[in-house]
Amino acid sequence: MQIEKRLKNHYKRWSIVFNYEEEFLKFKNRLIEILNKLIGEYLAENSDIDERFKEVFDLHKADKPYVKKSQPIYKNGNPLNPLSSLPNGITKSFMPDSYTKNEFGDTYVYKCICDCDTLQELATVLQIFFWTLEAKYDEIKDVVSEILKEIKRISILTPSASFVVHQRGKQFIVYPNGDHFLDRGIIDCTLSGLEDYPEVAKHFEQALGICLRGERNEYRNLLDNLRFALEQLLKKILSNEKSLENQKSNLGSWLKEKGLHSQVIRLYQTLLTQYQNYQNNAVKHNENYSFNEVEFMIYLTGNFMRLLIQLANQTSNIK
Repeated sequence: MQIEKRLKNHYKRWSIVFNYEEEFLKFKNRLIEILNKLIGEYLAENSDIDERFKEVFDLHKADKPYVKKSQPIYKNGNPLNPLSSLPNGITKSFMPDSYTKNEFGDTYVYKCICDCDTLQELATVLQIFFWTLEAKYDEIKDVVSEILKEIKRISILTPSASFVVHQRGKQFIVYPNGDHFLDRGIIDCTLSGLEDYPEVAKHFEQALGICLRGERNEYRNLLDNLRFALEQLLKKILSNEKSLENQKSNLGSWLKEKGLHSQVIRLYQTLLTQYQNYQNNAVKHNENYSFNEVEFMIYLTGNFMRLLIQLANQTSNIK
């Protein structure tokens, strides 16, 4: 058995529980260890990757910029010079003769990871890091693959404070941890396709987040987000502003143009009608929603959107 699973079972037997802050810190430290071991030296030697990472991260942070201004210049012996009080020659003797080669600890990537105080910040840093590696993928693909395996391994010990990284070609996407909703066939592919539709992705991801965090009192908002995401995607793809209930005719024609079998079109429309009925009746009346019911609606919405995205991408690439 994998040592991480054995350790996790030990925690369970002895009721060893770590709070979220402890889990997050452990996960972050393990992540740093992985990157240092597998790619730290490469990053230190290839400063262009670190420079590109800094460029994108600074764009994300949008901190107050440093603007140069005039600075006083003091000659040796000037009483305002902070070094003037030192005996002659002592300053030079304190200067190192040379430095060891750059290491992972000298990179901006390492600094940003260390500065992360939340899982969201850490996920953002890692996502930007993977973006910067895309240009070098062919050169380091085996190393990147090993990094993904190691992240999956260490996530076993900190399930509430970790994430998963999925690969699609040379691209990598960081998602919240949760096996139920990262199914490659539906949720993962849907999330990947929705990168072209950020407003739709925002609401679909919010729905996933509510369920992953187990916020049962937010299930109404979860279901509302699912409906809104699907409705917005249809508006984008069909190029209109119609509500979900009024898309049947346009959607049927569009699906037919895309070459779908008439039976599949009718099945899609029937399911969509029942989906609308559920949203308009059960959801709006704040009925009690079971986990299984909510999970089904997530996968159903994902299936609806996945087909739309696949058909839309057959003949065009959204920019």
